[in-house]
Amino acid sequence: MSKRKRLSFKDKVKACELYDQGYGSLQSISDEFGISRSGFRLMYSKYKNHGSESLKMQSKHQTYTKEFKEKVIESYNNKEGSYRELAVKYGIYNHSVINRWVLGYNNSKKTTYSGSGGVTMKGRKTTLDERIEIIGYLIDNDIDYNKTSSHFKVSYQQVYTWYKKYQKLGVDGLVDNRGVKKQDNELSELELLRLENARLKRELELSKATEIVLKKNENWRKKSTFKS
Repeated sequence: MSKRKRLSFKDKVKACELYDQGYGSLQSISDEFGISRSGFRLMYSKYKNHGSESLKMQSKHQTYTKEFKEKVIESYNNKEGSYRELAVKYGIYNHSVINRWVLGYNNSKKTTYSGSGGVTMKGRKTTLDERIEIIGYLIDNDIDYNKTSSHFKVSYQQVYTWYKKYQKLGVDGLVDNRGVKKQDNELSELELLRLENARLKRELELSKATEIVLKKNENWRKKSTFKS
């Protein structure tokens, strides 16, 4: 397999202009410039939606001012776009950078912003059933941490942490192992079966909901680019 090239700003603009003017197909221009088809699709989407300036290379070590970060965070909290959309809009090399800013900002404040504005949300104790319900709600609402934290009166950080644990360990990741708890060998066989059945049933429901979210994200990704 041939090594993909890293294009200069000039070549990126040229490739997009050629495609825009009908001088080649998505595949032929990708091959001509030695880049992947998916990479060119994303490149052209940036060019078409935000102009040639959006194609300038952004360094992974680029520094941003406090004012700039707050502007981006405010845009996200005001529902002006997803992490990916805002990354393109503001010329940020990776949408995960915005994710870290939002999470860090919310953790550093006593107020965690909900999707509809500023509502004070502090962490609170929850039961396993509550955490399962919260993750189910989060998945059903396209992984909207702000909306979920506001709905259940828990912190953004709690929802974020629970979801990461769920992704890694399933429902078992939502069990709070801190403090003293009743050991499994102290439970009757019937209690264990009931707990296991309930847990498996809910995990299956969450898995199905997760598949739906992934399909939604895939459809959004396709719509945000263009038809080849």
